[in-house]
Amino acid sequence: METSDNTPQSSPAPTSTARRSGRVTKVPDKFAPDAPLASKRKRAADGGDDEDVENESPDENDASPDEDADDTATDEPRRAARKKSKRPGSSQPAKARKPAAKKPKINGDAPVAPDDAPAQHAARLPSRPKKTVRIEIARRDGDGLYADIFASGDSSDKVATEWYHKYEADDTAAVTELVNCILQSAGCDQHVTGDDIRDPENCQNRLADLQNVYADEGITDYPLISRAKSTRPFRDLLIGFFRSLVTVMHETDVLYKDAGLMENIARWVASMSSSTLRPFRHTATTVALAMEAALVEVAKKLDDSITKMTQQVETEKGRKGKNKEKLAAIERNLEEAGKNREICQEQVADFFETVFVHRYRDIDPKIRTECVEALGSWIWQLPTVFMEPEYLRYLGWMLSDVVPQTRQEVLKQLARVFKRDAEKLGHFIDRFRPRLVEMATKDSDVSVRVAAIAVIQILKDTGMLDPEELDAAGRLIFDTELRVRRAVLDFFAGCVNDAIEIKIEDMGGEEAVNELFGDEDEDDFFSPRRDWVAIKCLGEILSSFDAQLEDENHTEKPSGLDVAVEMVQAVAPETRISLAAQALYEKIDQVKTWELLSGYLLYDHTTSSKARTKTKGNSNEATLREHIAPKDREEPILLEVLASAVKLSLTSTSEVDKGRRKARVDGGDSPEDSAVHLATIIPRLLKKFGAEASTAVVVLRLEHCLDLDIFQQLRQDSTTYTRLLDEICTQFDRHVDRGVLTEATAALLHARRYDELEEITDSKISDLWEEVLNALRNFDKTCELGIRYNLDEQAIAELGHILFKMSKLASIADCIDVLEADGLVEGSVAPAIELLVRIVIRGRLDTVDEVLDDLEDEAVSFAIKCSQFYFMWKVRSLIGLIQTGADIPALEIERLNMLRLTYYKNLVWTLSSRGTNDELRLFATGGLCDLHVVFATLRQVVDQQQQQQQQQAAAAGGPASNSSRKIHGLLEPLFETIQPALIGELIEIYDAAERAYARCVKKTLNEPAEDEDPLDDESFSDDDNDEELSPTEKKSKELKTERALCELAGKFVLAILAKMVDGTADGATGGKLKRRMLRNQNKLGNNLKETLAYLDEGRLRSGVGIGAKAKKRAKGKQPVAGNTKAAAGKKSALSEEIVVADDDESDEEVMPEQREQEPGPEQEPEEEFEEGTVEDLRRRGLLDEEDEPEDGDDDDGGGGGDRMDEDEDSVIGD
Repeated sequence: METSDNTPQSSPAPTSTARRSGRVTKVPDKFAPDAPLASKRKRAADGGDDEDVENESPDENDASPDEDADDTATDEPRRAARKKSKRPGSSQPAKARKPAAKKPKINGDAPVAPDDAPAQHAARLPSRPKKTVRIEIARRDGDGLYADIFASGDSSDKVATEWYHKYEADDTAAVTELVNCILQSAGCDQHVTGDDIRDPENCQNRLADLQNVYADEGITDYPLISRAKSTRPFRDLLIGFFRSLVTVMHETDVLYKDAGLMENIARWVASMSSSTLRPFRHTATTVALAMEAALVEVAKKLDDSITKMTQQVETEKGRKGKNKEKLAAIERNLEEAGKNREICQEQVADFFETVFVHRYRDIDPKIRTECVEALGSWIWQLPTVFMEPEYLRYLGWMLSDVVPQTRQEVLKQLARVFKRDAEKLGHFIDRFRPRLVEMATKDSDVSVRVAAIAVIQILKDTGMLDPEELDAAGRLIFDTELRVRRAVLDFFAGCVNDAIEIKIEDMGGEEAVNELFGDEDEDDFFSPRRDWVAIKCLGEILSSFDAQLEDENHTEKPSGLDVAVEMVQAVAPETRISLAAQALYEKIDQVKTWELLSGYLLYDHTTSSKARTKTKGNSNEATLREHIAPKDREEPILLEVLASAVKLSLTSTSEVDKGRRKARVDGGDSPEDSAVHLATIIPRLLKKFGAEASTAVVVLRLEHCLDLDIFQQLRQDSTTYTRLLDEICTQFDRHVDRGVLTEATAALLHARRYDELEEITDSKISDLWEEVLNALRNFDKTCELGIRYNLDEQAIAELGHILFKMSKLASIADCIDVLEADGLVEGSVAPAIELLVRIVIRGRLDTVDEVLDDLEDEAVSFAIKCSQFYFMWKVRSLIGLIQTGADIPALEIERLNMLRLTYYKNLVWTLSSRGTNDELRLFATGGLCDLHVVFATLRQVVDQQQQQQQQQAAAAGGPASNSSRKIHGLLEPLFETIQPALIGELIEIYDAAERAYARCVKKTLNEPAEDEDPLDDESFSDDDNDEELSPTEKKSKELKTERALCELAGKFVLAILAKMVDGTADGATGGKLKRRMLRNQNKLGNNLKETLAYLDEGRLRSGVGIGAKAKKRAKGKQPVAGNTKAAAGKKSALSEEIVVADDDESDEEVMPEQREQEPGPEQEPEEEFEEGTVEDLRRRGLLDEEDEPEDGDDDDGGGGGDRMDEDEDSVIGD
């Protein structure tokens, strides 16, 4: 901190514990600028209108934040001195001041003073902080006032009273002790003396010296922010003492009769609050704010006293027999109280101008937050003074603070003030209301948004929000953050209640509404009732807000090809309507009682259920149609609300029944009654809303909430569920919408999980199979299914719909018999599975047709999916035969192998004929890997069976059975691996997917190794113009490319672990795909990194980098090979369990010390590759770019091979 001069002080200079250099340094001349005039802001009292002042930004009137630390350094002495000259009544008598000592001249030849010589207080260069750091906390070994406050255990009032008695005895010593207490509270070991206190003009220089010594000690912590545990909070004790001190000064009249005391304290505190040293600045600001708060309380007491005495004077003057002496005494007391109030107000304004005005924008957010909290309390306690624009504007400015905690504190204080005095703050609210709405809707911190919503709620209750602002806040019910949705519940419910009042007025008032609905039957949910008014208003508001959001953020429906290749889901698991309904469930009774919603939706609002001939009846129906009937957009929204309410209701009921939660006293029906009621209304809802795909999806989702155990218990109601299945199958047969078919499939799969309903469900599924197979054979009779572009647009779309239904049915139950049965239709006698495999060749792309290509690719993707389910069911069947020891016909295996080879060839044609990574190429590549992984599972079971027979024979001492060898020989053609010639193309496909995602996230990939093919930049040129995409579209593209890359990586990982591709038996290409995948493992995010982590078998086997919980889970449960998404599905869990290198590190740098500690005993390396290092690194080749050496994977003997088989079993599963 700069000082005005270099004059030595009369007090001894502080001694620093830092070791000083012996070299004499020359003190540079300090620049002493001309003393600036004390700048104060114009207040309303000056006679000017303050409205413009309130709207000004803080930068227009105030200095920059960088100058805040010392912008009052020269302000305080002059202000205090000016006041001191005006008030002669000071408790400190004027003493003869000693002449200032001359500044000693120092040059380079001057001798160095000895250590024991009296120190000359000359300015010196600040030294750098030392490397050793000392933590300073609230010391219990302190003395004097510091010990009385923090160590004695006495109350703050008692300590303040004792200090006052010390002040009466020796004012200078008491003030010295008080200032030293503040210094100790800031963690400073140095002290001031009585001479420093008696020389207030030198306050700045003295604090500068203390600051330099403090900085030399390298203290990084101080009591106010220390986390050391103590019996009582340090900050509370510090604030409590200074508030008590001001109270004692007020009660003893020292505050008014000895103005010099407060001036001296304020001078030291204000000067410290402007220090560039954070401990000084923070501690002094806390003390100043505490004293200001106490002064505000004193001012409040004086105002109350003045008001009371004024009333007494008026009362005495109004009496007939006046008591002049009493009246005069009261008037004297009133005059004295008025003078005291003026003095108190001057002190309040002085602390505000010298401390708050500069510290509310301090660089330390803690200080800014404390200032905001203090200002809010002052406004609350003394609104007559602080509820003015000149003070309120600081709260408005701080709404834009960069720290969320500070913004949240501002909102907290505003909420408290608005609850009481919102009507008086119209100008302030008009000025900052847009900012409050912006914070509620767009702030980056959720807690700030929640606090802003509470403030907006208060403004709504007082009617101070515009319609646009009401809509902006109401739309938060659709927000993605659960805390925000819950916070806005009261606001939204208030909007609904307002709409209900308006609706009732439009219907003719309360009497007309009561007459319209009459007496209501609580159990009759299907007749008009008063609750329907609330449901109608709820639907109107939700539809209005939903339409506004749709206009602002229009989202296109996903393409059919993206759904076909499973890049996106056909049905979103949650929509903004369902999220809003989940929040509204506990707040709005009409949502919680979902039977009301179902009755409202099922009611025929167009015609009357009973013929009415009276004019009154017709009038009632007209009123219902006009005011209560839902509009077209409202019904789908209310259906989604119904689905969410049913789900929450039945789930909570089930959990209460199971004892998972505390039982709640609820007047609703039993779970059995609710389930039967739901099963009854779903068919009715399907009949009414099943024609539209958007509403049929929602109604079908209701079936997932049914607890089908109830229908097993209530056997007499099995016909109820049969009718429900009929309606579900009708929807499956009628619709071609992917969402409807997906939800209907899920409903049928849900029904098959229960034994007693499985037979009924299978009969329905059999009927559906017959329908789709007949449709497929009609195509087979009229055209060649293996030729692309031989169908027009409508026909190929219809074929795609048929194949999609077949793929969905194949996912529900075993479809082997259905797909292997010969056709009975003339012209189409081949089994359905052969037709499906033949359709796959339609994916071969020779020419381009922009109109038909997407439809052709969709049909092929559905054929691939259905064929894949067939092979999975077939392998499952063979595994069952092997485990039971049944005979397997050789002819059946031969037919299966021929079918597999044809399917394999068609997949290769599909992916090889495409030059770019389109959706079908990626999907076909994944299908190729899935095909081999499925049969690898079968090979694993055969090997296990053979090993068990060998162990049993060895235990019995006899020869091993040949049955397992025969089975292995019979099934061996099915275990064929992916041809090595395809490795290059698989790497090319992976390259394209990797580069596509890298472009989206703007990441630079590692260069290929010397033995790898160089990158072809032209083949990967970015033709898309991302600059034209909106942020939402860019994010969507990024997610799609990341999913495509991770899905492809997961397929490759499973195939590699199953030894179906990239094995050492492939010669020069062995391990090439694996090394290519690991090249950028740490460059493209955690999802890909954790997926590729499965390639490190050593880490998975030994548990290196895997948490203890993961090890326990790994022993009991392993991923199943049949699930081709196993690797990708484990990404989230691995992100917490596996420790890998940072993203910026290459694969060669990933945990080398861990890999060296885990040698690989799985394989027996050949002698020419033995280098005396760990076999695991050499076997996998992860730390260099050399080709993987040929290992003895094909050897049947050796412990290494046996252990590898065991590890393979643990990864692939059965």
